[in-house]
Amino acid sequence: MKKNGIIGILLCFVLSCLVVFGLNTLAEERNISLDHENANAKISQKVLEYSENKNTYHKLYESGQLIGVISDMDFINDGIAKEYENYKEKFPETELGLSDNMYIVDEDTYNVFENKDEEIVDYLISNNLLGVKTHAIEFSTAEGVFDIIYVNNIDDFYTARDQFLLNFVSQDTIDSLRNNKKIDEPSNFGTVEMGLTIKENMTFQEAYMPPNDIYTSVNEIYNYLCYGRNEERQYYKIQEGDTLQGVGYRFQNMSPKQIMLINPDVIFSENQVLEVGMSINVTYFSSPLTVVVTKNRLAQQVVNPQNPEYRQDSSLSAGVTRVDVEEINGLENVMYEETWVNGVLQEGKQISSVIVRAPVRGVITVGTHRLPDYGTGNYIWPVDNPAITCHWGCYFGHTGTDLVNIYQRYGPIYAADTGVVSRATYNGIDGYFVVIDHQNGYKTHYGHMTEFYVTEGQAVQRGDVIGMIGFSGVATGPHVHFHFIVDGVITNACTIMDCTTIS
Repeated sequence: MKKNGIIGILLCFVLSCLVVFGLNTLAEERNISLDHENANAKISQKVLEYSENKNTYHKLYESGQLIGVISDMDFINDGIAKEYENYKEKFPETELGLSDNMYIVDEDTYNVFENKDEEIVDYLISNNLLGVKTHAIEFSTAEGVFDIIYVNNIDDFYTARDQFLLNFVSQDTIDSLRNNKKIDEPSNFGTVEMGLTIKENMTFQEAYMPPNDIYTSVNEIYNYLCYGRNEERQYYKIQEGDTLQGVGYRFQNMSPKQIMLINPDVIFSENQVLEVGMSINVTYFSSPLTVVVTKNRLAQQVVNPQNPEYRQDSSLSAGVTRVDVEEINGLENVMYEETWVNGVLQEGKQISSVIVRAPVRGVITVGTHRLPDYGTGNYIWPVDNPAITCHWGCYFGHTGTDLVNIYQRYGPIYAADTGVVSRATYNGIDGYFVVIDHQNGYKTHYGHMTEFYVTEGQAVQRGDVIGMIGFSGVATGPHVHFHFIVDGVITNACTIMDCTTIS
Protein backbone atom coordinates (compact mmCIF):
# COMPACT_ATOMS: atom_id res chain seq x y z
CA MET A 1 0.00 0.00 0.00
CA LYS A 2 1.21 3.41 -0.81
CA LYS A 3 2.16 5.82 1.88
CA ASN A 4 -0.45 8.40 0.80
CA GLY A 5 -3.24 5.83 1.06
CA ILE A 6 -2.29 4.90 4.60
CA ILE A 7 -2.29 8.53 5.63
CA GLY A 8 -5.75 9.02 4.12
CA ILE A 9 -7.15 6.04 6.01
CA LEU A 10 -5.70 7.37 9.27
CA LEU A 11 -7.23 10.84 8.67
CA CYS A 12 -10.66 9.36 8.03
CA PHE A 13 -10.44 7.33 11.24
CA VAL A 14 -9.45 10.41 13.28
CA LEU A 15 -12.27 12.49 11.79
CA SER A 16 -14.82 9.75 12.52
CA CYS A 17 -13.75 9.64 16.13
CA LEU A 18 -13.96 13.40 16.42
CA VAL A 19 -17.46 13.46 14.96
CA VAL A 20 -18.76 10.74 17.29
CA PHE A 21 -17.05 12.21 20.30
CA GLY A 22 -18.23 15.74 19.42
CA LEU A 23 -21.86 14.71 19.02
CA ASN A 24 -21.87 12.87 22.33
CA THR A 25 -20.26 15.85 24.00
CA LEU A 26 -22.80 18.20 22.43
CA ALA A 27 -25.67 16.04 23.65
CA GLU A 28 -24.25 15.91 27.15
CA GLU A 29 -23.77 19.70 27.12
CA ARG A 30 -27.37 20.19 26.03
CA ASN A 31 -28.62 17.81 28.68
CA ILE A 32 -26.51 19.45 31.34
CA SER A 33 -27.74 22.91 30.27
CA LEU A 34 -31.36 21.88 30.32
CA ASP A 35 -30.93 19.97 33.55
CA HIS A 36 -29.53 23.16 35.10
CA GLU A 37 -32.46 25.27 33.83
CA ASN A 38 -34.95 22.74 35.14
CA ALA A 39 -33.27 22.47 38.53
CA ASN A 40 -35.09 25.57 39.83
CA ALA A 41 -38.52 24.34 38.74
CA LYS A 42 -41.21 23.63 41.35
CA ILE A 43 -41.56 20.13 39.90
CA SER A 44 -38.26 18.33 39.27
CA GLN A 45 -37.95 16.62 35.86
CA LYS A 46 -35.09 14.63 34.37
CA VAL A 47 -33.89 14.70 30.77
CA LEU A 48 -34.27 11.04 29.79
CA GLU A 49 -32.43 11.10 26.49
CA TYR A 50 -31.32 13.11 23.49
CA SER A 51 -33.40 12.81 20.33
CA GLU A 52 -32.30 13.35 16.77
CA ASN A 53 -35.66 15.07 16.15
CA LYS A 54 -36.96 18.21 17.80
CA ASN A 55 -39.75 17.88 20.37
CA THR A 56 -42.17 20.68 21.36
CA TYR A 57 -42.68 21.11 25.08
CA HIS A 58 -44.74 23.66 27.05
CA LYS A 59 -43.04 25.36 29.94
CA LEU A 60 -45.49 26.42 32.66
CA TYR A 61 -44.65 29.53 34.72
CA GLU A 62 -46.20 31.24 37.74
CA SER A 63 -45.22 34.93 37.97
CA GLY A 64 -41.84 34.16 36.34
CA GLN A 65 -41.16 30.97 38.34
CA LEU A 66 -40.95 27.74 36.30
CA ILE A 67 -43.44 25.15 37.56
CA GLY A 68 -42.60 22.34 35.17
CA VAL A 69 -42.45 21.16 31.58
CA ILE A 70 -45.74 19.89 30.10
CA SER A 71 -45.52 16.90 27.80
CA ASP A 72 -49.16 16.64 26.71
CA MET A 73 -51.30 19.78 26.76
CA ASP A 74 -54.48 17.78 26.17
CA PHE A 75 -53.88 15.83 29.38
CA ILE A 76 -53.56 19.10 31.34
CA ASN A 77 -56.75 20.51 29.79
CA ASP A 78 -58.64 17.30 30.57
CA GLY A 79 -57.47 17.43 34.18
CA ILE A 80 -58.62 21.06 34.52
CA ALA A 81 -61.98 20.21 32.94
CA LYS A 82 -62.53 17.40 35.47
CA GLU A 83 -61.68 19.77 38.35
CA TYR A 84 -64.34 22.23 37.08
CA GLU A 85 -67.01 19.73 38.15
CA ASN A 86 -66.22 20.74 41.76
CA TYR A 87 -67.05 24.40 40.94
CA LYS A 88 -69.87 23.92 38.46
CA GLU A 89 -72.70 24.38 40.96
CA LYS A 90 -71.41 27.70 42.31
CA PHE A 91 -70.03 28.91 38.96
CA PRO A 92 -72.31 27.51 36.26
CA GLU A 93 -72.00 28.13 32.54
CA THR A 94 -68.35 29.10 32.62
CA GLU A 95 -65.04 27.22 32.67
CA LEU A 96 -61.89 26.65 34.67
CA GLY A 97 -58.46 27.59 33.40
CA LEU A 98 -55.05 28.75 34.47
CA SER A 99 -55.33 31.82 36.72
CA ASP A 100 -54.11 35.13 35.31
CA ASN A 101 -50.69 34.99 36.98
CA MET A 102 -49.89 31.77 35.05
CA TYR A 103 -48.49 31.56 31.52
CA ILE A 104 -47.04 28.97 29.11
CA VAL A 105 -44.01 29.28 26.86
CA ASP A 106 -43.64 26.75 24.00
CA GLU A 107 -40.12 25.51 23.30
CA ASP A 108 -38.57 23.18 20.72
CA THR A 109 -35.73 20.98 22.02
CA TYR A 110 -33.86 17.77 21.22
CA ASN A 111 -34.25 16.59 24.82
CA VAL A 112 -36.85 14.10 25.95
CA PHE A 113 -38.18 15.14 29.38
CA GLU A 114 -39.62 12.94 32.06
CA ASN A 115 -43.47 13.14 31.89
CA LYS A 116 -44.78 14.82 35.03
CA ASP A 117 -48.14 15.99 33.63
CA GLU A 118 -50.20 14.28 36.34
CA GLU A 119 -48.07 15.82 39.05
CA ILE A 120 -48.40 19.24 37.39
CA VAL A 121 -52.20 18.98 37.42
CA ASP A 122 -52.16 18.01 41.11
CA TYR A 123 -49.84 20.93 41.85
CA LEU A 124 -52.15 23.41 40.11
CA ILE A 125 -55.16 22.17 42.06
CA SER A 126 -53.52 21.94 45.48
CA ASN A 127 -51.90 25.39 45.18
CA ASN A 128 -55.09 27.13 44.02
CA LEU A 129 -53.55 28.11 40.69
CA LEU A 130 -56.66 27.47 38.65
CA GLY A 131 -59.08 30.28 37.98
CA VAL A 132 -62.75 30.49 37.07
CA LYS A 133 -63.41 32.38 33.87
CA THR A 134 -65.08 35.54 35.15
CA HIS A 135 -65.39 39.31 34.66
CA ALA A 136 -62.69 41.73 35.76
CA ILE A 137 -63.82 45.32 36.43
CA GLU A 138 -61.07 47.93 36.58
CA PHE A 139 -61.64 51.24 38.37
CA SER A 140 -59.43 54.06 37.16
CA THR A 141 -58.91 57.80 37.05
CA ALA A 142 -56.61 59.91 34.90
CA GLU A 143 -53.81 58.77 37.19
CA GLY A 144 -54.36 55.10 36.34
CA VAL A 145 -56.05 51.95 37.68
CA PHE A 146 -56.55 52.04 41.44
CA ASP A 147 -58.58 48.85 42.03
CA ILE A 148 -59.87 45.71 40.29
CA ILE A 149 -62.72 43.45 41.35
CA TYR A 150 -63.93 40.16 39.87
CA VAL A 151 -67.61 39.28 39.55
CA ASN A 152 -69.18 35.99 38.56
CA ASN A 153 -72.22 37.55 36.90
CA ILE A 154 -71.94 40.91 35.14
CA ASP A 155 -75.68 41.49 35.60
CA ASP A 156 -75.15 41.29 39.37
CA PHE A 157 -72.70 44.18 39.07
CA TYR A 158 -75.16 46.36 37.17
CA THR A 159 -77.89 45.55 39.72
CA ALA A 160 -75.59 46.42 42.64
CA ARG A 161 -74.41 49.61 40.92
CA ASP A 162 -77.98 50.84 40.39
CA GLN A 163 -78.84 49.91 43.98
CA PHE A 164 -75.84 51.95 45.16
CA LEU A 165 -76.89 54.96 43.07
CA LEU A 166 -80.30 54.90 44.78
CA ASN A 167 -78.52 56.21 47.87
CA PHE A 168 -78.16 59.51 46.03
CA VAL A 169 -80.81 59.72 43.29
CA SER A 170 -84.26 58.32 42.57
CA GLN A 171 -85.02 55.45 40.22
CA ASP A 172 -86.99 57.86 38.00
CA THR A 173 -83.89 60.03 37.57
CA ILE A 174 -81.73 57.00 36.71
CA ASP A 175 -84.27 55.87 34.11
CA SER A 176 -84.59 59.36 32.58
CA LEU A 177 -80.84 59.85 32.28
CA ARG A 178 -80.34 56.34 30.89
CA ASN A 179 -82.97 56.99 28.21
CA ASN A 180 -81.65 60.50 27.42
CA LYS A 181 -84.96 61.97 28.55
CA LYS A 182 -84.95 65.73 29.18
CA ILE A 183 -85.42 66.68 32.83
CA ASP A 184 -87.27 69.95 33.42
CA GLU A 185 -86.39 72.41 36.17
CA PRO A 186 -88.78 72.42 39.13
CA SER A 187 -91.96 74.37 38.49
CA ASN A 188 -93.26 73.80 42.02
CA PHE A 189 -91.41 74.36 45.27
CA GLY A 190 -88.95 71.55 45.91
CA THR A 191 -85.91 69.85 44.43
CA VAL A 192 -85.40 68.13 41.09
CA GLU A 193 -82.38 65.94 40.33
CA MET A 194 -80.99 67.29 37.06
CA GLY A 195 -77.88 65.22 36.39
CA LEU A 196 -75.62 62.43 37.60
CA THR A 197 -72.01 61.58 36.83
CA ILE A 198 -69.50 59.07 38.16
CA LYS A 199 -66.00 60.53 38.14
CA GLU A 200 -64.19 57.21 37.89
CA ASN A 201 -63.89 55.06 34.74
CA MET A 202 -64.94 51.40 34.77
CA THR A 203 -63.65 48.95 32.14
CA PHE A 204 -64.63 45.30 31.74
CA GLN A 205 -62.69 42.29 30.51
CA GLU A 206 -62.52 38.53 31.00
CA ALA A 207 -60.15 37.01 33.53
CA TYR A 208 -59.40 33.68 35.22
CA MET A 209 -59.34 34.10 38.97
CA PRO A 210 -59.34 31.80 42.05
CA PRO A 211 -62.91 31.33 43.35
CA ASN A 212 -62.19 33.05 46.69
CA ASP A 213 -61.34 36.28 44.85
CA ILE A 214 -64.69 36.47 43.01
CA TYR A 215 -67.83 38.30 44.17
CA THR A 216 -70.73 35.91 43.67
CA SER A 217 -73.76 37.94 44.82
CA VAL A 218 -75.37 41.35 44.42
CA ASN A 219 -74.97 41.99 48.16
CA GLU A 220 -71.19 41.39 48.07
CA ILE A 221 -70.77 43.79 45.15
CA TYR A 222 -73.09 46.37 46.77
CA ASN A 223 -71.03 46.33 49.99
CA TYR A 224 -67.87 46.89 47.95
CA LEU A 225 -69.44 49.84 46.11
CA CYS A 226 -70.52 51.34 49.46
CA TYR A 227 -67.28 50.86 51.38
CA GLY A 228 -64.51 49.69 49.02
CA ARG A 229 -61.92 47.59 50.84
CA ASN A 230 -62.86 49.11 54.20
CA GLU A 231 -63.99 46.25 56.46
CA GLU A 232 -64.78 48.40 59.54
CA ARG A 233 -68.44 49.00 60.35
CA GLN A 234 -70.11 51.22 62.94
CA TYR A 235 -73.31 49.93 64.52
CA TYR A 236 -75.93 51.61 66.67
CA LYS A 237 -78.39 49.96 69.05
CA ILE A 238 -81.90 51.43 68.80
CA GLN A 239 -83.14 53.25 71.93
CA GLU A 240 -86.66 54.11 73.03
CA GLY A 241 -88.11 56.87 70.84
CA ASP A 242 -85.56 56.56 68.02
CA THR A 243 -86.61 57.23 64.44
CA LEU A 244 -84.70 56.70 61.20
CA GLN A 245 -84.51 60.47 60.73
CA GLY A 246 -83.07 61.00 64.20
CA VAL A 247 -80.55 58.16 63.88
CA GLY A 248 -79.44 59.38 60.46
CA TYR A 249 -79.08 62.94 61.75
CA ARG A 250 -76.61 61.80 64.41
CA PHE A 251 -74.50 59.80 61.95
CA GLN A 252 -73.32 61.98 59.07
CA ASN A 253 -76.88 63.24 58.53
CA MET A 254 -77.82 60.21 56.45
CA SER A 255 -81.35 60.14 55.09
CA PRO A 256 -83.85 57.46 56.20
CA LYS A 257 -83.57 56.03 52.68
CA GLN A 258 -79.81 55.64 52.99
CA ILE A 259 -80.12 53.97 56.39
CA MET A 260 -82.64 51.57 54.86
CA LEU A 261 -80.44 50.74 51.84
CA ILE A 262 -77.39 49.85 53.93
CA ASN A 263 -79.51 47.66 56.25
CA PRO A 264 -81.51 45.58 53.73
CA ASP A 265 -81.87 42.65 56.12
CA VAL A 266 -83.58 44.54 58.97
CA ILE A 267 -85.05 47.79 57.59
CA PHE A 268 -87.63 47.54 54.83
CA SER A 269 -89.27 50.98 54.84
CA GLU A 270 -88.24 54.59 55.38
CA ASN A 271 -91.16 54.90 57.82
CA GLN A 272 -90.46 51.69 59.73
CA VAL A 273 -91.07 51.73 63.49
CA LEU A 274 -87.75 50.74 65.04
CA GLU A 275 -87.59 47.99 67.61
CA VAL A 276 -85.71 48.83 70.81
CA GLY A 277 -82.43 46.89 70.96
CA MET A 278 -82.19 46.44 67.17
CA SER A 279 -78.62 46.84 65.92
CA ILE A 280 -78.24 48.70 62.63
CA ASN A 281 -75.32 49.69 60.43
CA VAL A 282 -74.66 53.46 60.54
CA THR A 283 -71.35 53.48 58.65
CA TYR A 284 -71.21 56.30 56.12
CA PHE A 285 -69.99 55.58 52.60
CA SER A 286 -66.28 55.23 51.79
CA SER A 287 -66.95 54.21 48.20
CA PRO A 288 -64.39 53.77 45.41
CA LEU A 289 -66.88 55.68 43.26
CA THR A 290 -67.45 59.43 43.36
CA VAL A 291 -71.12 60.05 42.52
CA VAL A 292 -71.81 63.69 41.62
CA VAL A 293 -75.47 64.73 41.53
CA THR A 294 -76.67 68.16 40.44
CA LYS A 295 -80.02 69.37 41.73
CA ASN A 296 -82.13 72.45 41.13
CA ARG A 297 -84.14 73.63 44.12
CA LEU A 298 -87.01 76.11 43.88
CA ALA A 299 -87.81 77.69 47.22
CA GLN A 300 -90.06 80.49 48.39
CA GLN A 301 -88.25 82.61 50.91
CA VAL A 302 -89.38 85.37 53.21
CA VAL A 303 -87.99 88.78 52.37
CA ASN A 304 -87.82 90.60 55.66
CA PRO A 305 -88.53 94.32 55.66
CA GLN A 306 -86.07 96.82 57.03
CA ASN A 307 -86.34 97.42 60.74
CA PRO A 308 -89.27 99.71 61.45
CA GLU A 309 -88.88 103.44 61.09
CA TYR A 310 -89.40 104.98 64.53
CA ARG A 311 -90.82 108.50 64.64
CA GLN A 312 -90.84 110.52 67.83
CA ASP A 313 -93.97 112.28 68.99
CA SER A 314 -93.71 114.42 72.07
CA SER A 315 -97.49 114.40 72.37
CA LEU A 316 -97.36 110.69 73.32
CA SER A 317 -96.50 109.61 76.84
CA ALA A 318 -93.15 107.89 77.32
CA GLY A 319 -93.39 104.22 76.49
CA VAL A 320 -96.56 104.66 74.38
CA THR A 321 -96.33 103.58 70.76
CA ARG A 322 -98.60 103.83 67.73
CA VAL A 323 -98.29 101.66 64.61
CA ASP A 324 -98.79 103.94 61.62
CA VAL A 325 -97.72 101.42 58.95
CA GLU A 326 -97.85 97.73 59.79
CA GLU A 327 -94.84 95.89 58.47
CA ILE A 328 -95.40 93.00 56.06
CA ASN A 329 -92.91 90.30 55.07
CA GLY A 330 -92.21 89.97 51.36
CA LEU A 331 -91.91 86.73 49.38
CA GLU A 332 -89.30 85.72 46.84
CA ASN A 333 -89.09 82.62 44.62
CA VAL A 334 -85.45 81.57 44.36
CA MET A 335 -83.87 78.88 42.16
CA TYR A 336 -80.68 77.30 43.49
CA GLU A 337 -78.26 74.94 41.73
CA GLU A 338 -76.72 72.44 44.15
CA THR A 339 -73.83 70.00 43.79
CA TRP A 340 -73.90 66.86 45.92
CA VAL A 341 -70.99 64.39 46.15
CA ASN A 342 -71.78 60.94 47.55
CA GLY A 343 -74.80 62.36 49.35
CA VAL A 344 -73.05 65.39 50.87
CA LEU A 345 -73.93 68.93 49.74
CA GLN A 346 -70.72 70.53 48.47
CA GLU A 347 -71.91 73.74 46.83
CA GLY A 348 -75.05 75.77 46.24
CA LYS A 349 -75.53 78.91 44.22
CA GLN A 350 -78.51 81.06 43.36
CA ILE A 351 -79.22 81.07 39.63
CA SER A 352 -82.44 83.10 39.52
CA SER A 353 -84.99 84.86 41.73
CA VAL A 354 -88.36 86.56 41.39
CA ILE A 355 -89.98 88.86 43.98
CA VAL A 356 -93.61 87.80 44.24
CA ARG A 357 -94.50 90.18 47.08
CA ALA A 358 -92.45 93.17 48.11
CA PRO A 359 -91.86 93.70 51.83
CA VAL A 360 -93.43 96.68 53.57
CA ARG A 361 -91.37 98.58 56.13
CA GLY A 362 -93.24 99.41 59.30
CA VAL A 363 -93.61 102.89 60.69
CA ILE A 364 -94.04 103.26 64.45
CA THR A 365 -94.55 106.45 66.34
CA VAL A 366 -93.04 106.39 69.85
CA GLY A 367 -93.22 108.75 72.73
CA THR A 368 -89.59 108.29 73.84
CA HIS A 369 -86.26 109.31 72.49
CA ARG A 370 -84.51 106.04 73.34
CA LEU A 371 -84.42 103.20 70.79
CA PRO A 372 -87.01 100.54 71.69
CA ASP A 373 -85.67 97.30 73.12
CA TYR A 374 -88.83 95.22 72.97
CA GLY A 375 -89.83 92.85 70.21
CA THR A 376 -92.14 93.45 67.30
CA GLY A 377 -93.56 89.90 67.49
CA ASN A 378 -92.55 89.32 63.85
CA TYR A 379 -89.65 86.88 63.98
CA ILE A 380 -87.02 86.13 61.33
CA TRP A 381 -85.00 82.93 60.96
CA PRO A 382 -81.66 83.28 62.71
CA VAL A 383 -79.58 82.05 59.69
CA ASP A 384 -79.43 82.71 55.96
CA ASN A 385 -80.52 79.93 53.55
CA PRO A 386 -82.15 78.06 56.45
CA ALA A 387 -82.89 74.34 56.46
CA ILE A 388 -84.12 72.17 59.32
CA THR A 389 -81.89 69.15 59.91
CA CYS A 390 -83.64 67.89 63.02
CA HIS A 391 -87.20 68.79 64.00
CA TRP A 392 -88.50 69.04 67.55
CA GLY A 393 -88.34 65.49 68.96
CA CYS A 394 -86.51 63.97 65.98
CA TYR A 395 -84.73 61.87 68.59
CA PHE A 396 -85.54 61.15 72.21
CA GLY A 397 -85.15 64.20 74.43
CA HIS A 398 -84.58 66.68 71.58
CA THR A 399 -86.42 69.91 72.42
CA GLY A 400 -85.61 72.41 69.73
CA THR A 401 -85.30 73.00 66.01
CA ASP A 402 -81.83 72.47 64.53
CA LEU A 403 -81.12 74.93 61.73
CA VAL A 404 -78.26 75.12 59.22
CA ASN A 405 -77.24 77.55 56.53
CA ILE A 406 -77.09 75.07 53.65
CA TYR A 407 -74.60 77.15 51.68
CA GLN A 408 -72.40 78.56 54.47
CA ARG A 409 -71.81 76.04 57.25
CA TYR A 410 -70.23 78.57 59.65
CA GLY A 411 -72.22 81.67 58.69
CA PRO A 412 -73.63 84.42 60.92
CA ILE A 413 -76.49 84.06 63.43
CA TYR A 414 -79.04 86.87 63.63
CA ALA A 415 -81.34 88.09 66.41
CA ALA A 416 -84.81 86.80 65.52
CA ASP A 417 -86.38 89.98 66.90
CA THR A 418 -85.52 93.07 68.91
CA GLY A 419 -84.85 92.59 72.60
CA VAL A 420 -82.30 92.50 75.40
CA VAL A 421 -79.65 89.77 75.80
CA SER A 422 -80.46 87.93 79.03
CA ARG A 423 -77.86 85.12 78.67
CA ALA A 424 -74.55 84.98 76.78
CA THR A 425 -72.45 82.18 78.22
CA TYR A 426 -71.26 78.56 77.88
CA ASN A 427 -72.30 75.18 79.22
CA GLY A 428 -71.38 71.59 78.36
CA ILE A 429 -74.61 70.85 76.48
CA ASP A 430 -75.43 74.05 74.53
CA GLY A 431 -71.81 75.16 74.14
CA TYR A 432 -71.66 78.91 73.52
CA PHE A 433 -75.26 80.12 73.57
CA VAL A 434 -77.32 83.30 73.72
CA VAL A 435 -80.83 83.99 75.03
CA ILE A 436 -82.65 87.17 73.97
CA ASP A 437 -85.58 88.47 76.04
CA HIS A 438 -88.00 90.23 73.71
CA GLN A 439 -89.81 91.70 76.74
CA ASN A 440 -93.20 90.58 75.53
CA GLY A 441 -93.33 87.19 77.26
CA TYR A 442 -91.14 85.60 74.57
CA LYS A 443 -87.47 84.68 74.62
CA THR A 444 -85.35 83.00 71.90
CA HIS A 445 -82.46 80.60 72.48
CA TYR A 446 -79.49 80.11 70.10
CA GLY A 447 -77.12 77.20 70.89
CA HIS A 448 -73.81 75.60 69.74
CA MET A 449 -72.20 78.85 68.54
CA THR A 450 -68.55 79.04 67.59
CA GLU A 451 -68.54 82.40 69.39
CA PHE A 452 -70.99 85.16 70.32
CA TYR A 453 -70.64 88.90 69.82
CA VAL A 454 -73.04 90.23 72.49
CA THR A 455 -73.02 90.70 76.25
CA GLU A 456 -75.74 90.22 78.85
CA GLY A 457 -77.89 93.33 79.20
CA GLN A 458 -77.11 94.54 75.67
CA ALA A 459 -80.06 95.72 73.54
CA VAL A 460 -80.14 94.19 70.05
CA GLN A 461 -82.27 94.92 67.04
CA ARG A 462 -83.90 92.30 64.84
CA GLY A 463 -81.33 91.12 62.27
CA ASP A 464 -78.25 92.11 64.32
CA VAL A 465 -75.42 89.54 64.11
CA ILE A 466 -75.11 88.00 67.56
CA GLY A 467 -72.63 85.18 66.82
CA MET A 468 -71.45 82.51 64.35
CA ILE A 469 -72.73 79.00 63.60
CA GLY A 470 -70.67 76.24 65.23
CA PHE A 471 -70.90 72.94 67.07
CA SER A 472 -69.65 73.71 70.56
CA GLY A 473 -71.09 71.66 73.39
CA VAL A 474 -72.81 68.36 72.45
CA ALA A 475 -73.27 68.54 68.66
CA THR A 476 -72.33 66.34 65.71
CA GLY A 477 -71.93 69.17 63.21
CA PRO A 478 -72.33 72.93 62.75
CA HIS A 479 -75.90 74.13 63.37
CA VAL A 480 -78.04 76.40 65.57
CA HIS A 481 -80.22 74.80 68.22
CA PHE A 482 -83.16 77.25 68.18
CA HIS A 483 -86.23 77.39 70.40
CA PHE A 484 -88.58 79.83 72.10
CA ILE A 485 -89.17 80.23 75.82
CA VAL A 486 -92.75 81.40 76.36
CA ASP A 487 -93.56 82.43 79.91
CA GLY A 488 -90.70 80.22 81.09
CA VAL A 489 -91.67 77.14 79.02
CA ILE A 490 -89.38 75.80 76.26
CA THR A 491 -91.52 75.91 73.10
CA ASN A 492 -91.20 74.50 69.59
CA ALA A 493 -90.27 77.30 67.15
CA CYS A 494 -92.50 75.72 64.50
CA THR A 495 -95.57 76.49 66.63
CA ILE A 496 -94.71 80.22 66.47
CA MET A 497 -93.02 80.57 63.06
CA ASP A 498 -94.02 79.03 59.71
CA CYS A 499 -91.61 76.12 59.23
CA THR A 500 -93.22 75.16 55.91
CA THR A 501 -91.40 78.04 54.23
CA ILE A 502 -87.99 76.37 54.62
CA SER A 503 -86.52 72.97 53.75
